[in-house]
Amino acid sequence: MFGIAASKVFGRRSLHPLKSSLRYCRNYKQLCSSVPNSTDSLLVRRHNSTNAKIESGETSNDKKESNSKERPPGTYMIWGMEVIGGTAAFIYYLHLYTDLLKPKVTSRLNPDTYTPFKLISITKDTADTSIFRFEIKRPRFDDEQEKLVDKIMSQGAWAVDVKDHLVQTFRTYTPVAYHMGTEVDEETGARTGYIDLVVKRYPRGSLSRFIHGTRVDDQIEMRGPILTWPYKPSTHGHIYMIAGGTGIAPMLQIIERVMSDPEDKTKISLLYGSPSEDSIIMRSHIDKLRAEHGDRLRVSYLVNNVPVKDSDNVQVGVPNTPVIEEFTRGFDKSASDIVLVCGPDPMMHAVSGVRPVGPPQQGPLQGALRALGFGSESVFKF
Repeated sequence: MFGIAASKVFGRRSLHPLKSSLRYCRNYKQLCSSVPNSTDSLLVRRHNSTNAKIESGETSNDKKESNSKERPPGTYMIWGMEVIGGTAAFIYYLHLYTDLLKPKVTSRLNPDTYTPFKLISITKDTADTSIFRFEIKRPRFDDEQEKLVDKIMSQGAWAVDVKDHLVQTFRTYTPVAYHMGTEVDEETGARTGYIDLVVKRYPRGSLSRFIHGTRVDDQIEMRGPILTWPYKPSTHGHIYMIAGGTGIAPMLQIIERVMSDPEDKTKISLLYGSPSEDSIIMRSHIDKLRAEHGDRLRVSYLVNNVPVKDSDNVQVGVPNTPVIEEFTRGFDKSASDIVLVCGPDPMMHAVSGVRPVGPPQQGPLQGALRALGFGSESVFKF
């Protein structure tokens, strides 16, 4: 009944709306296909492509599943092992060729800032003088700081500033020994060495009393190295050294440097003054060097008016003009010979005059060397 009534109202075509829609769509597709670049044409083509995929049963999810099915078993496990292996290789490289994974090495010589160093031994040398050995460390691989330290040491005699942190004062000491080991600590990645300072205890010397009051395992702050006297091998034909007390320290450092270099042809003569034979600092070491390098090293000890033991190179006296004249008899200015002087103030006054505080000042040449006609260009005061 409803169909008959509807057909009368809307006509026969209204009875088949689905068929009419399909017929219209077919006609519209044919029209769009005749215009290739039209928007509707593109939509139709995409619609047809989608329908084709749907009809064939192929979707993006199906493609992913098919690709995953094509991978061999254990692919993700292999990828994971490659990532882990690469990371392990990188960490091994950092451990083997850098210090990035090691603790920071702190007890290193630094010419710009004070650094605490641990006292590891005290060796008594004379009644009032001891040799203090401090532990120093160095990274396995040298960086710019170590390169700077080596550069300063290679240029000549060098020293360190030692600070009394209790009263914030310092004094410069020349090390008599420096050694750096080659064995590397696997935990810290550092090499360990030592530096020796010879210190005489003076009743009124604040720094000397402070150092002598230090115990093993205590720490003392130092800054250095500091270049005190530039030296190049074979620059001087003959070096004449006049030293007293702990003034032997820079002389010993230079002697060790010159005698350890077989290419250096420089000769050295040392005149070392002390109150007595028993107070000659590091005498055994000096005599050993003299025995090993007797052709290039001459040593004479000068002591006060006290009984002298049976020694061929010890004489009683003070470093006055006649003694120094005899000591420097072979001085040759044309061969760039030079006189080095270091000792307590009374000796410096008598020999060359005291050096003003603060490098590189030398002050006027005075004393016995001036009286003997030496020029300031031929004398250096420590």
